[in-house]
Amino acid sequence: MEISIFLPTSIYWTSNIASKIVAEGREGYFTLLPRHIDYVAILVPGILTVENGRQLFYFAVDHGTLVKRGETVSISTRNAIQGKDIETLARVVEDEFKQINEMEKKSRTALTGLEYGLLRRFAEMGKK
Repeated sequence: MEISIFLPTSIYWTSNIASKIVAEGREGYFTLLPRHIDYVAILVPGILTVENGRQLFYFAVDHGTLVKRGETVSISTRNAIQGKDIETLARVVEDEFKQINEMEKKSRTALTGLEYGLLRRFAEMGKK
């Protein structure tokens, strides 16, 4: 299989000899092999493993999308970090990606509060 990992600003990594891909989606971990049917998955922060024959490549990936079409796998993610071992990358996912996710939740909550306040004031102005 041919695999490409895309970031918002660049092509992060490509390989044209992937024999096995393991990733984590919303439903849990899944494995793609060359003859797997076409597939689409929403990725969650986790570890992506790519095997090409005898070599393994590990990536910590943030939220994203994986699309397998024929022999081509495209992964689009906000952030990816390649590492040599799973333990180090697991810490990266925990420390960085999930922390960013919590900050985004807090930001969305604050923004929702501002929107409700603005709407309430408009409603009060309409009553006068």
